[in-house]
Amino acid sequence: MTRPWQILAATLIACTVSSAQTVSTIVSNSTFNDGLALDAAGNIYASLYYGTTVTKITPTGQASIFAGGLSSPNGITFGPNGDLYVPNASGSSISKITPAGTSSTLLTITDPATLMFNSDGSLLVTHYNLNKISLVDTNLGVSDFLSGGLLNGPIGLVRDGQGVLYIGNFNDGKIFRYVPGTGLQEIGDIPGWLGFMTLSGNAIYATGWQDNRIYKVPLNGSGAVVFAGTGVAGNADGPVATATFNNPNGIVATAGGDTIYISDYTSRSLRMIVGVNSTTHVGQESALPVAFRLDENYPNPFNPSTTIKFRIPVSGHVTLKVYDLLGREVQVLVNELLEAGSFETKFDALNLASGVYFYRLQSGNFVSLRKMLLTK
Repeated sequence: MTRPWQILAATLIACTVSSAQTVSTIVSNSTFNDGLALDAAGNIYASLYYGTTVTKITPTGQASIFAGGLSSPNGITFGPNGDLYVPNASGSSISKITPAGTSSTLLTITDPATLMFNSDGSLLVTHYNLNKISLVDTNLGVSDFLSGGLLNGPIGLVRDGQGVLYIGNFNDGKIFRYVPGTGLQEIGDIPGWLGFMTLSGNAIYATGWQDNRIYKVPLNGSGAVVFAGTGVAGNADGPVATATFNNPNGIVATAGGDTIYISDYTSRSLRMIVGVNSTTHVGQESALPVAFRLDENYPNPFNPSTTIKFRIPVSGHVTLKVYDLLGREVQVLVNELLEAGSFETKFDALNLASGVYFYRLQSGNFVSLRKMLLTK
């Protein structure tokens, strides 16, 4: 049966495809370079090291100064009360900033670098220059949690679903599992400096600041592997194998873990990797059929609807889905068996808010993704 959005079958032609894991640039040449945090509404917050501000990036990709008067804000995080907590690395204090942008001093403490809340409301604070980690209890009492030993510029802090703590060193790129009563067990080592870390699924993703790459470190201790980036400094988007980064630094994953945001220190850009948990990998691209294409939607920007065209070279099950900036699925446009050929479909965003959206085509194991902008 002919579908309402099908065009007649086309002669196959060569085209470029991307892997399931794809890099895009959300904001370029902005006012941040360091730690990242996500709020419940999908806004991204980014700190400016050697600066005084935190920038807010909305789901539409609009960047503005959220808070000022800080002192080298570093590894920021949200607390259980919804406030943003900012370590002032050169200001010997931790600031608390309300959703309205009102700032106050939570605590005076030397050399704070990265913050992470525990499930009981207490706070872990890394001290980069002091090679230690402090524990701040709910009454703001401070005690030593870890000190010296294998700590070498501690900067990364994450916990897995079982509550196990992982720590990353900036200076030597080593990542450890903390075992109470035993100490630190190395599970990975990335080349050069380690910017920050985030958790997605059963792996840690860490920025290789000097190496211009993103590394994946499975929690099973099998070691670090390159996940994204060629190692050459740059700002190229596309498949993770060919994309380039410019001193990647801050990193944060969405709640579902399938989307990761990265701040490039030198270019002050916000990058995004989607399809993080996909089982389709770059190495499979050599086996792609010669014609697999996802065109840019038209018009773009659009309001409230746009047309998406694509080609598939062989018959099989095809999906075309739309996602928001947090990687959440918002609409399924195609989900069925198709014959080889060219197709088009209309995306109606009448009931969606303005912002950046992504549409993702998958045929078998092969995936392509593009970005579009809804303006209302």
